[in-house]
Amino acid sequence: MPRPPLPLETWGTIRRTTIGGKPTAIAYYRDSDGVTRPMQRQGRTPTDAENRLKEALRDRLAPANDDLTRESTLAELAELWLAEIDKSKRSAATKARYRSTVHAHINRAVGAVRIREATVPRLQRMTDRVAETSGDGQARMLGVVLRGMFDLAVRMIPNLDSPAAHVRLPERDDVEVRAPNLKEVHAIRKAMSAYDRLQPGRNGAMHDMADPTDMLLATGARPGEVLALDWEKDIDLENGTVTIQATVVRIAGLGIVRQEHTKERDIRKLPLPAFALDMLVRRRVHAYSNWVFPSQTGRLRWPENFRTSWASAVQGTPVEWTTPKATRKAVAHHLDVEIGIEAAQDQLGHADPRITRKSYAPEAVQTRTDRSHVLSAFAENHE
Repeated sequence: MPRPPLPLETWGTIRRTTIGGKPTAIAYYRDSDGVTRPMQRQGRTPTDAENRLKEALRDRLAPANDDLTRESTLAELAELWLAEIDKSKRSAATKARYRSTVHAHINRAVGAVRIREATVPRLQRMTDRVAETSGDGQARMLGVVLRGMFDLAVRMIPNLDSPAAHVRLPERDDVEVRAPNLKEVHAIRKAMSAYDRLQPGRNGAMHDMADPTDMLLATGARPGEVLALDWEKDIDLENGTVTIQATVVRIAGLGIVRQEHTKERDIRKLPLPAFALDMLVRRRVHAYSNWVFPSQTGRLRWPENFRTSWASAVQGTPVEWTTPKATRKAVAHHLDVEIGIEAAQDQLGHADPRITRKSYAPEAVQTRTDRSHVLSAFAENHE
């Protein structure tokens, strides 16, 4: 019966001998390709030769710098995964969120934990703690990162099961979609105009909320997409259209920049209603920047700052509950009621009308065809 082969990446008995008058140690090593090869080293003494051979065998077994073993730490795994993500086509904002999650929750809490020590209970405790301290949204993002990391580990380490696949993440709440009706849209526009008429801030900055709000209502675009609009690239006053093809993001080391694609990576050329086109013509005459809705210094505006100004503008009004995202919901709901959900889907740039329905357009109560005369037969011959 033939002798069974050595396990992959192991060696057999080390034998001492003499070759060419020098002490020599020899062993057979079964490589990762399945081929068993002899290895030998010479030394000043038989013990020295054997030690040199053991060192060479360990070096051959040791992983390359970009390889993983069960002894690798989660911090090392995370860094390799982020390097893979950096080469992907994911947006800069998504890459930044992943890196921030690794830094804030993985490296600080379990960075020194080895892959073999990353059990489901240990990862579950960390995820639950993040949910308690930072919110369910951060915990769900952590789950996405952990699953991505361990998907990489499973590809690189034989017979490894992903503990992240078994971690329970917080469920999303089913929040009823609330979209402003026409009366509330008019109240929003009134609040923004009133805010713009206020005295400049302490730094002399003028308020500019009414015009970008009108563009949000005219397009159904996201705030970041409207704030990224460029006069030359996106605005066609002659034909009365706007092209939504970019958004505003913040990138570490670069600051606030225009990202040359949207969340869905689609390009939407939208005809503009008259009120938005008139507003753009007026702004073009007085433009001091290539951005359509720049900051006071002519730079890109950050959507979070826009959201803060929005909250100040609607404070104390009947539409105090709204945020800039409410305009997108208002557009979706109005188009849904007047034309149909497919029109809302197309305007907002969604790939599936179910996305539009779930997040932006409240389910409209529809009166069905009158079939009562048919069903009245159930009551005939009643005694």
